[in-house]
Amino acid sequence: MKKISLLVALMFVGASFFAQKSSITDAALKYKKYNPFGSMEENKKALTGAKADIDLAAVNTETANDPYMHRYRGIIYFGLMEIATLEASMSGAQPDENVIKEYDAKIKESFNAVLNHAKGKEDKKAVLEFVNAKSQFVFEAGLSMFNAKNYAEATQMFIGAYQISKYINVENEEAKGNTMLSFVRATDTLIKQQKLDDASKLGDLVYSSVPKNIEILISLININLQKNDIVTTEKYLNEATSLDTTNKSLFVVLGTSLMELKQPYKAEQAFLKALKIDQFYPDAVYQYCTFMFNWSRDMSNASSDLNPKDPNVAKMQKEALEIMNRIPMYLDPYLEKISNDKTALEIGWKVYYMLENEEKSAELKKRWEAIK
Repeated sequence: MKKISLLVALMFVGASFFAQKSSITDAALKYKKYNPFGSMEENKKALTGAKADIDLAAVNTETANDPYMHRYRGIIYFGLMEIATLEASMSGAQPDENVIKEYDAKIKESFNAVLNHAKGKEDKKAVLEFVNAKSQFVFEAGLSMFNAKNYAEATQMFIGAYQISKYINVENEEAKGNTMLSFVRATDTLIKQQKLDDASKLGDLVYSSVPKNIEILISLININLQKNDIVTTEKYLNEATSLDTTNKSLFVVLGTSLMELKQPYKAEQAFLKALKIDQFYPDAVYQYCTFMFNWSRDMSNASSDLNPKDPNVAKMQKEALEIMNRIPMYLDPYLEKISNDKTALEIGWKVYYMLENEEKSAELKKRWEAIK
């Protein structure tokens, strides 16, 4: 009697195991009816059925760790994410964030299970081919958008290609680089069109996908400067400067941004950091000297608008002169090394004219006029 019971029990265990194996096969067959370019209703039906079957296999102890199960689980959930994104796009909405997070987590879990499994060579190959094909398809779509000068759309496509490659733990540098290039161009276009909200949304997407990148941060700074969002601008400014303390061009951008934020003392320090890195960097010399010249003039003009008896007049005029006097410390060495720089010569003769050094001003102006 015990033997019969044991045999019956073993038969049920076997039936359960094969039933779950059958669930994987059923899921795979239903998934094969999915066509991203086909009918939305048919696709949803195919994927819903495939999901129900693969979910059964995923919770069964006999198949929960099977690489074949995880291969199809990841592929099916990728299809679910595709269709959810497409459906939302068609209605002009955003896909449900919680649903996308759930799908994303299942894809990562299953593909990693396949890649880290001791066996399942064919499953690993299938996952790698699947992900690479999907990433390449989206990448090619990004190139088409970029060539058509649809830079915002191209940015999103390249982000997609970059993120898809991450499912197999690949840092897709080409997609990442194209994301940055497209985003910079998209930002310039959207700012010119005064579509600042669109630029911000795209910026948030790029930042969340490729964080801690100088080029992206500079574009985000420019967007928020245009929006006059000082708090967000300073957030990105601080992050950018903490990432790279030796990037002279970044400190020029930082100085320019602070100048536009009406923070002249901080702007001066940013320009000086660029000049400390490279005292002969043209952009740093031009920006610093021009900024200081205008700051001095603005302060002098502001003092003239006050009542002559106001005690602040003398203080402001003194500071304006000190600001103007700080320019030659960086301009003179530059002109000694690069004597035919017309932009620097023009700044120079105007600075010395304001400092009432007529001889020096005339000399620099003569050199400036001699350059055609």
